[in-house]
Formats: sequence, C-alpha cells, structure tokens
Amino acid sequence: MKDLYIFVTTDRPDQYLNPIVHRIEQGTRRIIFIQVEDNRVEQVQLNLLQANVYNLLQNLSIGIYKYYVGKLRDKVIQLDTIYNIDEFAEMKAKYAFCLTDNISWSVDRIEYSKLRSYISALSRRKDVIIDVTSVSKVYIGDIFACSLLENIENLYTFELLFTPDYEKPWEILIYDLAKKKRYKYVNLVETEIFEQSRKSILIKTTPLLVSIIGTVLFVGVTLAATFVFGFSSIFIQVVSTIGTVLGIISFFLVYFPVRGK
Repeated sequence: MKDLYIFVTTDRPDQYLNPIVHRIEQGTRRIIFIQVEDNRVEQVQLNLLQANVYNLLQNLSIGIYKYYVGKLRDKVIQLDTIYNIDEFAEMKAKYAFCLTDNISWSVDRIEYSKLRSYISALSRRKDVIIDVTSVSKVYIGDIFACSLLENIENLYTFELLFTPDYEKPWEILIYDLAKKKRYKYVNLVETEIFEQSRKSILIKTTPLLVSIIGTVLFVGVTLAATFVFGFSSIFIQVVSTIGTVLGIISFFLVYFPVRGK
C-alpha cells in the first residue's frame, strides 16, 4: 500500500478529492497534504483544506454536494434529484468507502529551500506516490527537476479527458468520471523523454564519480609505493606519469562532461 503525498496550492477541495478517492480504492491508507512555504504563492489554510476535503466526502456519502469556495460558498445541492435511485446509492457507497477509520489524514509544511531534500527523503521509500494534480505552475518545474535528480518513480497527476462543465461540479468528481471513463491517473515519470533524461544524467555523472574514486585510490597506492620503494625508483616514475594522465582526464570530465545522445 502506497502513501499519497499530495501537493496543494489552492483551497478548493474538489480537485484533491479525485486522486484521493482513486488511490484509496487502490489500497492507500495514508493521505498527506503538502504545502510549500514560499511567498510567491498565497498560502492555503492547510488544516482547513484537509477538513473541507473530508467534509466533502462526508456530504457526498449522504448524497449532498456542497460548495466550499467562491460566490456559491455554502450552497448545497441535493444529488438525489440528479441521479436515479441505483446511481444515487452507488455514488454514496463509493464515497462512504473512503471514510473508514483505518485511513490516516495529515498535513505537512516544507520550506521552499528544503523541497529537494524533502523529495530526496521520499525517494528512499518505495511505498510513496507524489501527486501534483493541483500544484501551482510556480513549483511544477522544481518538483519535476527534483524528481528527475532523485530518481522518483511515482509522480502522478489526475487528468480529465474532456472539457469540464464547472456549472455542474459534481460531474467532475470521480464517481461520474469513473462511470463514463473520462479520466486517467498518469505517472508523469514513465514517459520516454523523462526516462531518456534520467539516463542522460546517469551518463554524465558516472564518469566523473568513477574518476574521483579512482583518483583517491590512485593517490593512496602512490603514497604506499613511495614509502616502500622511495622517490627515485622507476616504478614511482611510471606511477607519476599515469597520475598526470589521470589528472588530465579528470579535468576534461569536469569541464567537458560526456554528453548523452
């Protein structure tokens, strides 16, 4: 079971509900809302957002849609007037399933300067999904870059396959979307270009790492040999020549790294 780490940058609960329900149905039992603390984007009241997402689920589980933001805030729509009896029961059951006690809900705040280290820590776990469905464009590039560098394998977004009608927001929620097969939950790091970029970084960094390790080992061997044979031996002269060559190679690897195709 994978924990869901979901980045938030807006206080509208609807768009978080879809990936959360999708993942809970796949076995997720831990939901973490993440907010990047940064003055470039208006900060969300994180605890209130978590409460609103949960309350939206509760309302849907009893057949009610409630607006939480905007001009229609607090307006309630009775969904039994929209769905037939079977659909209404099915919809309520779908959302009620997500309200079980064994699902953990929490929030996490991270400073912008610590974003990479946070993602790096997540990359060391195999039971994590990072969701960027609702993340601000301000951060999407940073999160992508960190995911590439830290070898993140699960970076997802909830994608609608149609032009939504925001006058009927309940039709943009996962019950309707799943019934009509109008969404995909996409792993953004499984694309061909992303994989090529990952390999390219590996190609560029591996020779440099090898050269550094090799240089350290070579210096150690040279010092040991000098101690045994003395400075004037032919062996030490040969070793010195090899060391010069390695130094030149290391220089070129640092300033002219190998390029991927």
